[in-house]
Amino acid sequence: MSEEKIRSSEEVELNQAYMNRLFCTTKERIAYVGSKAFGTLTLGKFEVGSDIWLYKILGIEPNGYARATAALAVYDMVNDPLTAAIIDNMRTRWGKFKPFQYLSLIPSVLTGLYSCIIPVLAMLLGLDTHQKLVAYMILMWANETIGAFFGGGGYIENVFTPNPNERTSLLVSANFVTDLITKLPGQIMGVLYDLIGNGIMHSSVTKTFVIFKTIIWVVTIVPNVFWILVSRERVPQSEKPPHPVKGILSVFKNRPLLIYTLTGFIGGIDIGSGEDLYYNDVLHFNMLPTVGGIPGAPVSYASYAFAPKFRKRFSTKTLWYFSNGSIFISELVFFLTGLVGGKEKGLYLRKVPMTIAFGAGNMLEMVFYATKNIVSKEIQYEVLDYCEWKNGFRVEATINLISGYFTKLKDTILRLVNAHLLQDWAQYEIGETAVQSAQTKWKLFLLACGPHLIFDFLALLPMIFYNIDKDTRERMYIDLERSRAKRAAMELLKNDEEEPQNA
Repeated sequence: MSEEKIRSSEEVELNQAYMNRLFCTTKERIAYVGSKAFGTLTLGKFEVGSDIWLYKILGIEPNGYARATAALAVYDMVNDPLTAAIIDNMRTRWGKFKPFQYLSLIPSVLTGLYSCIIPVLAMLLGLDTHQKLVAYMILMWANETIGAFFGGGGYIENVFTPNPNERTSLLVSANFVTDLITKLPGQIMGVLYDLIGNGIMHSSVTKTFVIFKTIIWVVTIVPNVFWILVSRERVPQSEKPPHPVKGILSVFKNRPLLIYTLTGFIGGIDIGSGEDLYYNDVLHFNMLPTVGGIPGAPVSYASYAFAPKFRKRFSTKTLWYFSNGSIFISELVFFLTGLVGGKEKGLYLRKVPMTIAFGAGNMLEMVFYATKNIVSKEIQYEVLDYCEWKNGFRVEATINLISGYFTKLKDTILRLVNAHLLQDWAQYEIGETAVQSAQTKWKLFLLACGPHLIFDFLALLPMIFYNIDKDTRERMYIDLERSRAKRAAMELLKNDEEEPQNA
């Protein structure tokens, strides 16, 4: 047998043995699924920081909020390089990211509690618009500081198993459980909000939000703490951390990462107000996505059955096009339906046709729903692993720093632009009881749907140049298994040599 055939046979055997090996304990699997499902519950479009929360529940001005967050972005860009260097150079007996998990626990609990009670504090203390903004920015600055200095704990999701198949399997399980419950809190809040807004239920939106938000926040604490206690790092880091400059240069040499970052940057250019304000102030029907999504719900659950088969047959790039292309088509159907009839008598003013249009597009999206949930995470892991494959070291924090810089600069500019469009161009009225004019309703529809279509289409183009196909991916993980096994053996030998000296 030739040397080439022997090497090929060895690679196949290694690949099969590696891909079939499970690293995580039962407790860790339960904790991972629990943290992804129950630990990430939110109130959806009513969550802290959403448009409805900012402008209706809390009641702050869009322009003032945009200017305040611009100052925060400057602080963010200054502390990010420092914290990225600290995280990527961390080496401890517990791992690279584990210490940050523990350090973030208490600060995160305190800010979480504060986020629940801001609206009721503002109401009890009689805060004006400016004072409400100050109260919320305190939370924003605290979260940014905690995220920067202790956010390294989140990177453990990249390294808790070196087996991509096990990681995909856990993602499928976690996302399936998540889909069963994740929309429920937002749906309940949506029903309550619509009942109050239409005069059927006599209560305060602010008090209702605070009570329900606090309940959901308590539910999220337990699974997240459990995950912190039982999770482990299993992907060995390089013995010596790379020089910061070398780490930054490696990012720019990582073609998949640059393509993925550019795609996210373009797709994230969200000019406009978002659909939530359109549902709330134009249709007065916050439950439209829920009602319109009923036909697609069985399809979304069924999509988990064939998502793993898609994953084995197609590359990450192809699956990304399936899922994101279906979303673009769905958005296009919804927007074109609303334009029928024009400004004065357009269908965008009517609940039934817009709900039907949403449901039709949503059915197509749901075919690739599970695939999208898996690929959106897998592609992040893939570009990180590609960097390790090409450079011999991992720089999660540095990669996050570079991609985050682009995103934060973009978001800062967009907040200023969108605040001007919403407050000055559309003449949007803030406050729980505010009523919008006919002109404002038309502009809210245009802002909610139009610009997104342009940039969602443009975001499909860069991925043409994404260079990790199915064969490259398999070869990458074979090589990574060898290098990781070698580093793990060297680390074990080093620890064995140190133990007699410490005895």
